[in-house]
Amino acid sequence: MTFIKVKEVPDPMIQYPRDIILRVTTTAICGSDLHIYDGYIPTMKEDDILGHEFIGIFEEAGSNHPLKKGDRVLIPFQISCGICHLCKRMETAPCDTTNPEGAEKMQKAYGQAAAGLFGYSHLYGGYPGGQAQYVRVPCADFGAFKVPESLSDEQVLFLTDIFPTGFMAAENCGIEPGQTVAVWGCGPVGQFAIRSAFLLGAGRVFALDNVPERLELARKAARRL
Repeated sequence: MTFIKVKEVPDPMIQYPRDIILRVTTTAICGSDLHIYDGYIPTMKEDDILGHEFIGIFEEAGSNHPLKKGDRVLIPFQISCGICHLCKRMETAPCDTTNPEGAEKMQKAYGQAAAGLFGYSHLYGGYPGGQAQYVRVPCADFGAFKVPESLSDEQVLFLTDIFPTGFMAAENCGIEPGQTVAVWGCGPVGQFAIRSAFLLGAGRVFALDNVPERLELARKAARRL
């Protein structure tokens, strides 16, 4: 088990022209953070900062940046450069440039390198995460998205990671209008997969789980939709 605590750390600083410094306004604990807490993710080091689901206010930037100070922005959990051949094809998860430190280790562990992730060990680049007051966001001209003023942090926070995960699961099914779909597991990702299935045109969704509270959340979601 990894020992996690709250402590003072140095403020992040601009390192490259495409960086921004974000003042975090809302952050979350993802279910995958439990893998770190339970000791299943190697290469964690003392004073590593967790957190890959966060929104904040743009405070400082490198040179020639399209965002403006004061903009409220949404940050995806993976860090992608936007200029390598994979990013240009929008295959951003295995970005060639944002995880040079962990690429060899990733190849050995999983058979495939991956992009850097915020707050998710040195296997994924060792980037400090967003469970802090401030965070450095690399490649922010590609990977930071301005949030409309009409939407609250709570309305868009899940777009940083968990909602796209559930949506992609449903999208990969190739759902056709009116089809019946089954979702095994009604934890957070399953809940978003259920909602996404309806958004993609499913006529009926069977939610399968043995936890009553999760099944009740699935029923409520279906009634609202």
